[in-house]
Amino acid sequence: MPPMRLILLTLFIFFGGCVANQGPDVVFVSSVDYEKAFDAAVDAASSRGLKPVFVDRRGGVIETSPTVAGSVVEPWKQRATSPRQTLENTLSLQRRTARFEFRPAKMPTEPNTKEGLLVGPDLLAVAGQDLTNYNGQLELRVWVYVDRHYTQGMRRGSWSLSSETVSTVLPASEPWEQSPSRFWAPVSRDISAERTILSLIELQLHGE
Repeated sequence: MPPMRLILLTLFIFFGGCVANQGPDVVFVSSVDYEKAFDAAVDAASSRGLKPVFVDRRGGVIETSPTVAGSVVEPWKQRATSPRQTLENTLSLQRRTARFEFRPAKMPTEPNTKEGLLVGPDLLAVAGQDLTNYNGQLELRVWVYVDRHYTQGMRRGSWSLSSETVSTVLPASEPWEQSPSRFWAPVSRDISAERTILSLIELQLHGE
């Protein structure tokens, strides 16, 4: 096995068991603290290098733009939440996008009909409710999605990363060479990042 691949394989096996998943899966928030929790979620996303681009305070939704993750040689970019993720970001170009959702923690259990008329919340249009006027307990969840960058026709070098080349595609219907396509594809969720972000929000809410 070439020395470069042997070193990377050894590092990957070593870091495989070093995944940090500390933190909650959900944060419960009183409606009294909703404004503070919403601002804390925006701050937590920004502190992780995830820029909020869609902020719906009434609907309780925050979405961020994709952010390229930092590798071993790029510590100024978005920080990984575990050594293994840092290694993965070094081996492949990856980016992350986050989505925050505030929802009522408990849905009513009584029948939603009364004298033939529908009553209660519209469960098919949860995003349409105004959480700024909601009275009750809320739950906050966050999803961090990982996308990996791919290049069609990429040929990896066997000894050095600098020896990578990209083959060209010759379409049958065109007389000229076609540029290799590049695209992002979803590969996983970053559970560790989700829990880290929720931990940051809890700390800010509790004033620690």
